Amino acid sequence: MARRRAPRAPRERLGRERPGAVLRGPPITVTCECGESAKLAHGERWTCPGCGRGYDTGRIPREEYEVVRRTQLRYRALPVAIGLLIVVLGIFFSLTGNIINVFILLPLGLMVWFIFLRPAHQRRYRRAIADLPRWDLRADS
Repeated sequence: MARRRAPRAPRERLGRERPGAVLRGPPITVTCECGESAKLAHGERWTCPGCGRGYDTGRIPREEYEVVRRTQLRYRALPVAIGLLIVVLGIFFSLTGNIINVFILLPLGLMVWFIFLRPAHQRRYRRAIADLPRWDLRADS
């Protein structure tokens, strides 16, 4: 006789974003007049569970949203590139037999990133997103 398994709880994601949000663009936070809010993809419709008002992010001009998406993607590329560079150097040092250099490279790379590069990168990102368009969506009639 086969035993039935109890249903599993959905897995929690480590990150705060939905799958595919990096390439499709950042979520749009819609806040209803009653205080409820939701994060939606561009073109998605949402009906407030509290008051029943409907919001459509498809009314946001696609060209303006593309500017936001490209800016976000551009500023995400630098940390990924630096991480890949450190990994490639670590593999190179491992394959050439310079294991001690890996133990120097990894902490040094992390220290340089978190002390020098990341704060400057965040300042530039904040300046870039301050100039991006914002939208004031109204509930559908």
